[in-house]
Amino acid sequence: MKGETKEHWTQLCELAASEQDPDKLLDLVKEINRMLEEREKLLQQRLEEKA
Repeated sequence: MKGETKEHWTQLCELAASEQDPDKLLDLVKEINRMLEEREKLLQQRLEEKA
């Protein structure tokens, strides 16, 4: 991950680890999941380009 993305990723995980409000936690988890899916797509594209 690049600098800003990695920093944002780290912040989201830290917030999620200590969040007590279920709705806020769900929002954080959704954003983390969105970032994971985006990363997965990028990696898959790179693999397909090399094949």
